[in-house]
Amino acid sequence: MEYKETLPDHLFSHHIESYWHIFFEKQPTEDALEMFLPTCTFNIIFIDSHSIVRSSLHTKWKRLNPGAYFIGQTNTSLRFKSKRAVNITGIRFKPFAFANLIKNPLINFNDTIVNLENIFSLDNIAHLLIQRISIESKTVIQEQLINEFINGLLSKTMSVDESLRAQLNFIMFRHGSIQISELFKEFNVSKVTLHKHFVNKVGLSPKKVSQIWRMNRILQLREEFPNMSLTSIGLEAGFYDQAHFIKDFNAIFNITPFKFFAQKSNLVEIANLNITKRFTNQYDPIIS
Repeated sequence: MEYKETLPDHLFSHHIESYWHIFFEKQPTEDALEMFLPTCTFNIIFIDSHSIVRSSLHTKWKRLNPGAYFIGQTNTSLRFKSKRAVNITGIRFKPFAFANLIKNPLINFNDTIVNLENIFSLDNIAHLLIQRISIESKTVIQEQLINEFINGLLSKTMSVDESLRAQLNFIMFRHGSIQISELFKEFNVSKVTLHKHFVNKVGLSPKKVSQIWRMNRILQLREEFPNMSLTSIGLEAGFYDQAHFIKDFNAIFNITPFKFFAQKSNLVEIANLNITKRFTNQYDPIIS
């Protein structure tokens, strides 16, 4: 497996964390490709080969033809399968990126992969760009094509919901270790209003966002301190009850932390890299 990522053009860095690319060789077994983990982000992906995918919450696999797809918020992991080598190029969007772009409540897209043209109105130029992005092997040219595609996608509005971004940053800067009531006080907003705004514009409740980023913090700590016990890591992340820690971990990853860290996964290592960058502000907007 090969992975690489680059920062977006500065014009799009308010909405996008990074462009990324994964190449999977032909699988020698029928096992699913490794996990895409919950990180409170959205993705648009471009696939050059037939694949199948499913969420850990579902039992049925979804067939993907070559093309472009929108991945909504994931409450648990996603798994891919392919009988042949496959290139997946992705654009990772920040959690508030589609608040002003998609009218339907974003919670409707959770744990799903949807053909991009079912969400956005794509013209002939966009379809041509999707085909070229999917098969282009030269990184520089592919990034130019992605920039052209994103420019068309964001052309209706480049505005960002600043209050939503501030609320999300409030949670992220604390690695999810907060009481949701702190948000009510900090932003002078009611519980009902905040919850409704989050599920419609982010796809996740404030509590779920906190839970996911808290689990991301667990992964980061495990990566930084591999010899630290899971009990100590849980304490460092704000869990004072091991049973609560295990329950929350299992709710996100559908596996106990002990089994999770016993397995080897390249995509978990990639997720850790992304998490560290996110928590250390390396995906902040680029000032040209």
